[in-house]
Amino acid sequence: MNRPRPRPSRATLAACLVLGAVFAAGCGGSESAEATESTTAPATGAQQPPVPLPSPADLNAGFQLALDPDTPATLKTGAVQGADADPALIDKLAQASQANGITLTIVSVEYQGEAVLQATADMTLDGKPVQGPTLIPFVAEDGRWKLQLAWACQMLANTQTTSPACAA
Repeated sequence: MNRPRPRPSRATLAACLVLGAVFAAGCGGSESAEATESTTAPATGAQQPPVPLPSPADLNAGFQLALDPDTPATLKTGAVQGADADPALIDKLAQASQANGITLTIVSVEYQGEAVLQATADMTLDGKPVQGPTLIPFVAEDGRWKLQLAWACQMLANTQTTSPACAA
C-alpha cells in the first residue's frame, strides 16, 4: 500500500539542498560565470569579506559533491559551522534532500558584512519549482565559508531530525 509521504516545509527543503554549497565555498572562485550568476562584494570603502566569495558555480558544484554518497567523509568535515560536535550533520541534511527529490541552483552570492554571506537559490521539489528565492546564510570560519549552524539546525528540526551539534 502506497501512502503519500508528508511534504517538508520550503525552509526544510532549502536547507537540505544547500549542504553541498558549503563544500565549494572554501575553494577559489571560477573566473567564468554564467550570465545569470552573480557574486556581489561590498562597495569600495565597505567592509571586505575575510575569505574570497565563492561564485554561484562553485557553490553549485559543492552541492553536487555533498549529495554524492561516494564523497568521503573527510571532504565533508567542516562544511557546517560547529559540526565538529556532530560529524554526521551534513549527511543528515543530504539524506533529507535526497528523500524529498530536491534540487537547488544558486544564482547569486552577496556579502552581508560581519563575516556573513547570503546565497540566493532557486529550488525544485520533485521536479516542480518552489515559488520565490531561497536565502541561505554562510559564515566565514577557519579560512572558508561554512553553512551557518543555527540555520542548519532549524532545517533539521523542520524534518524532525536531531543532532548533538544543535543542543541548546
